[in-house]
Amino acid sequence: MGTGPLNGITVVDVSSAVAGAWVSSHLAEMGAEVLLIEKVGTPDVMRLTGAIAGDQSGCWVQMHRNKRGMDLDIRDERGRRILLRLVADADVFIQNFRPGVAERLHIGYEDLSAANPELVYLSVSGFGPDGPYSRQPVYDPIIQSLSGMTEAQGGDFVKSVPADKTTAMTGANAVLAALLARSNGAGGQHVEVNLLDATLSWMWLDYFWNESLPDAPATPTYSEWYSPWKTADGWVGAIWPSDEQYARVCRRLGVPHLASDPRFATREARLQHWQAHQQEFAQLLGELTTADALRALTEADVPCAKVLDRREVFEDPQVLHNETVLTHRDPVLGQVRTTRFPARFAKTPTRLERPAPHKGQHTDEVLAELGYSAAAVAQLRSARIVA
Repeated sequence: MGTGPLNGITVVDVSSAVAGAWVSSHLAEMGAEVLLIEKVGTPDVMRLTGAIAGDQSGCWVQMHRNKRGMDLDIRDERGRRILLRLVADADVFIQNFRPGVAERLHIGYEDLSAANPELVYLSVSGFGPDGPYSRQPVYDPIIQSLSGMTEAQGGDFVKSVPADKTTAMTGANAVLAALLARSNGAGGQHVEVNLLDATLSWMWLDYFWNESLPDAPATPTYSEWYSPWKTADGWVGAIWPSDEQYARVCRRLGVPHLASDPRFATREARLQHWQAHQQEFAQLLGELTTADALRALTEADVPCAKVLDRREVFEDPQVLHNETVLTHRDPVLGQVRTTRFPARFAKTPTRLERPAPHKGQHTDEVLAELGYSAAAVAQLRSARIVA
């Protein structure tokens, strides 16, 4: 690979779906050498999620670029031996089986750390290793339901698997911290993250601010007053949290008297009277076109933007300027569009080194690196240990 701040770090990932696999995505984007292991004969669910071309989906091409992929039956002793050889030289191992499964497969932390004491072993689960829900199946909407996120959206799910992705980012940060601790002499260690804890932590800052200080006077949460504004021909996102911003908006929209209205004169007052505030500005902005509303809000120097649909995102001038969207052509998939890794490193820049792997694409390559002959690989493939 040769680029990115994690150049030289090797990762073996046997997780599936998003919460585990997107951890290794972050590491791969920053230059780690990541090997993604899939079941023999069974495609990962994310290969089948979204628009599909060949054996890849619109989710897959983003989430698994910069990785190698192989098919391996880790439930068979022969496959487990191959996995142990891979882990022996790895820095990080990632799994998201239900609690107890990795131990039954003899690939739990104790098993793998015996082969590699310096290994950072990440377990990702829905609820944690034990407790009343720990053995239950779980997907992102279940965590949204339990964490208050569904209530915060007015009783609906966020359509972007935020619990999975928040957990993955938590896991990636935890892995980096464990690697730093290892470099300072701590050795390898077992790191555990779960969707419920990660999502509650993410929600706590703003959604639970009243519960954080239960003896203080309660204020409305973002879920009660934080919404885009309907215009005559679309929607705009705009906020004016400071009193100075609010006064400028009132002047620019021709209602300067609202800036001195005791219901709205301070941020605290606007929060307490949020329904009346929303009604006033919903009427004002609802009479303007989106272009006129944005012109007025921009002149008032408050944060604002048009609410874009997915097609418009690609033509947004800031998105174009940042070169956020990367486009390449794949001989099987056709045009592929993904996004640039959001962090930019001055001395160790990241880049798209390889597209997401086709199923089992690098199996032979990885086994050859382990010293397996072509005949030995053929035998393993005949026995469906690899594919």
